[in-house]
Amino acid sequence: MRSSLLLIGIMVLAFTKADAQNPTATDSIVVTETKAEKQKPTNAVKEFFQYFHKKDTTVLRSMMIENATLNSLIISESQGRSVINTPITEFLKGIAQIPDSVSFEERLIQIRSTNSNDVASVSASYEFYMNDGFTHNGTNVFTLIYIDDKWKVASIADTRQYP
Repeated sequence: MRSSLLLIGIMVLAFTKADAQNPTATDSIVVTETKAEKQKPTNAVKEFFQYFHKKDTTVLRSMMIENATLNSLIISESQGRSVINTPITEFLKGIAQIPDSVSFEERLIQIRSTNSNDVASVSASYEFYMNDGFTHNGTNVFTLIYIDDKWKVASIADTRQYP
């Protein structure tokens, strides 16, 4: 019984001392600056499409890591299924070569994201329109890496479902 009382007394003293170390309203407070809040990966993908629609390949390139990859699954009733790997340089060249007379828009329908502090996966279903006419739909899956205080595209995999 005596040892139990002694143990309880020691615990009370320990908790009292720990509580006494918590700052109170009269204590001085040191404020430290923190980095600006990290951009959300979904916002990085939305920004990617803003520059895609503007055909700004310089900014698009800066939003990707050096050896980013692009893989597409083409699905067509008439031609079946095939996978195409497009080098990023060819992807950007293709965007730059779209004539100003051609309007295009990739409308993101639903965006989902899974991420940790340094890597993220963003999937977005979409519909693609050229000169105001629907051409195809599918899903984009972006893998992003947080480097140099921003999200950068490491890879894009997409499906393109043609009617």
